[in-house]
Amino acid sequence: MKKFIWMMLLPISLLGQVDTSKTYFIELGEASVEGISHNPNFFSTNILAVPVKQISDQGPTALNNLTRQSPSLQLMSVGDHTVKPVIRGLGGYRVVTAYQGWRYDNLQGGVDHGLDFPLLGIDHIEILSGPNSLALGTDAMAGVLYFSDVRPLETGNSNNINLFGGTNGSPLSAQYDYHRSGNGVYYAGGYFAANPEYVDGNGDTVHGSHSQTASVRVLSKFKTGESNHRLKTSLVVRTLGMPEGGHDHDDEPGDEPGHEEEEHGDQQVRNVNISWESDRKLGSWVLRNVTGLQSVSRAEFDEHHEDEDEPGDEPGHEEEGPHIGFNLISATQTTSIQKVISDNGLLTLGAQQQFRSLQNMADAEEILYPNKSQFQSALFAHISKTRGKNMTSAGLRGETGSFSGASFLLNWVHSLSKNLNVQSRISYGTRGAQLEERFAYGTHIGAGRFEVGDSNLTTERLLNGEINIGYNSKVFNLQVGAYYQFYNDFIHTSPSDSSGEWRFYYTQKDALLYGLEGRLGWNPTDRIHFHSVASLTVANDIDGNSLPFIAPGKVSSHLLFEIIPKKFHAEINYDFFAEQSRLSLTEAKFLEGATPSYGLWSATLTGEISSNFSWNIQVLNATDVAYAHHLSLARALDINQAGRQIRGGISLKF
Repeated sequence: MKKFIWMMLLPISLLGQVDTSKTYFIELGEASVEGISHNPNFFSTNILAVPVKQISDQGPTALNNLTRQSPSLQLMSVGDHTVKPVIRGLGGYRVVTAYQGWRYDNLQGGVDHGLDFPLLGIDHIEILSGPNSLALGTDAMAGVLYFSDVRPLETGNSNNINLFGGTNGSPLSAQYDYHRSGNGVYYAGGYFAANPEYVDGNGDTVHGSHSQTASVRVLSKFKTGESNHRLKTSLVVRTLGMPEGGHDHDDEPGDEPGHEEEEHGDQQVRNVNISWESDRKLGSWVLRNVTGLQSVSRAEFDEHHEDEDEPGDEPGHEEEGPHIGFNLISATQTTSIQKVISDNGLLTLGAQQQFRSLQNMADAEEILYPNKSQFQSALFAHISKTRGKNMTSAGLRGETGSFSGASFLLNWVHSLSKNLNVQSRISYGTRGAQLEERFAYGTHIGAGRFEVGDSNLTTERLLNGEINIGYNSKVFNLQVGAYYQFYNDFIHTSPSDSSGEWRFYYTQKDALLYGLEGRLGWNPTDRIHFHSVASLTVANDIDGNSLPFIAPGKVSSHLLFEIIPKKFHAEINYDFFAEQSRLSLTEAKFLEGATPSYGLWSATLTGEISSNFSWNIQVLNATDVAYAHHLSLARALDINQAGRQIRGGISLKF
């Protein structure tokens, strides 16, 4: 702990990869998800906007490169091929990921369910920490991750091809992007990648850490009468290995002494996401609508699964069905009206409906979740005003359906000087138990555990208070904040082996969560950018016992040096994760003690040969550390994450 606190005090700084001269379309807000132009460093927005264009391979795990920009963002991981966002120590049901303008519904259930889409057509990612967004639903107890799409080009068109490969499990990938101006289809892209198994820092191969990803995405815009429309469609197909590791089942009768299972399972994911957005003026009001539909199927196989028959299979041979398999249909519709009011204010009124339906595949061997549906309907209102040196906002949301609840927020920002401001926020929220938390019962192979839900779970309630201080100048940036949260009936999984199996039970108890976070930045010249982010979260139940699976403290530091301005630059990163010794009793047993601290070095060289041709070389975990993040499935299975990786690629524009 002393080492971590010392690391937090290091004089290192902000947003090395963020182009601070750019004005972003900040789409995420307390009550809206449609663009208002803001400077990403203007602290009163409480939103961090991080561009993705500098990321080389923009596959599903590209978020690993973005955690260095936000103090509150960390990632759960599975092997080295899928990630799941964690904000302020919490993830899963308490983080809303918004993709194509609405809630992306594939993060629930086991720890293996993550962000399955590559960053096709994404301009930047907006991160809003803490319980905030009225428009995206009450699941945003920890925060929101919003993927903001590219807009049409001002003129002309462009084509871009990216080819990347590397060592030790790095993806061999290809990405194509078509981007143009005008109405109709203004963006179309495709991505394919294959990840082989990786070797950890000890030199051990982690079997089952392979994956394949294929995706296409199309964005279009058009106008009918006075209305503007945007239609967004994406399709993702993935095959994911499930790493082998600890918590093995007992040997089967007849196994030879020392027998080890050689087979491992796979997951197959099919995801279709369609969104239609529209807006039009109605006098002094602006009417906005977001309608989305998502269909995702997920199947987990006990053994490596191939779609086609293997050579030598008997005629009529059929692959066995999945161990578990289900389809999840999600739909949402949000309508809001906004009006500019006096004192530079904005009034927003809205309504939202959300629907989820989970249906098992007919050939699944085990039913982990029953066939269930749930529906929610909500009304929300929000008002913001700016007067002199003060900006205030307030919002209220009421919800009914499968569960009933209400939420509110009060926010105040005061400018102490041109560059210095202080922000305070009080918010209250409710979150109903989801289908997976209420009804799970069975072996979730991908998560490596047996899950048991509780149909009697009650609505979770949160009271949050936070304060932030920010200083911004051209050369130096500093933001520090603290938050304190009290949960009534906090829903979490509690592992227990009293049944003779490694089971996780959904349960509830009052809890406290508090923490610190900060960003520090220094840009001494136009060619040097130096930044660091740090965070620490502590979470206990009301009796003082640590809550399970809380993200460890971290410090991430980044140095960028433009050797030849806009032509050749180098980057060095150091990510330090503190020891996580605050464990629940059962967590300590199943993780066999605390997760030790570790530090990871990485470096990148990027060069531009011409305006149309560039290259990139990256070294990850340069010192070949054997490690596993506390929230990684690798940690739970007593295996490590990837050792040293070297990646390279080229980008061609025409």
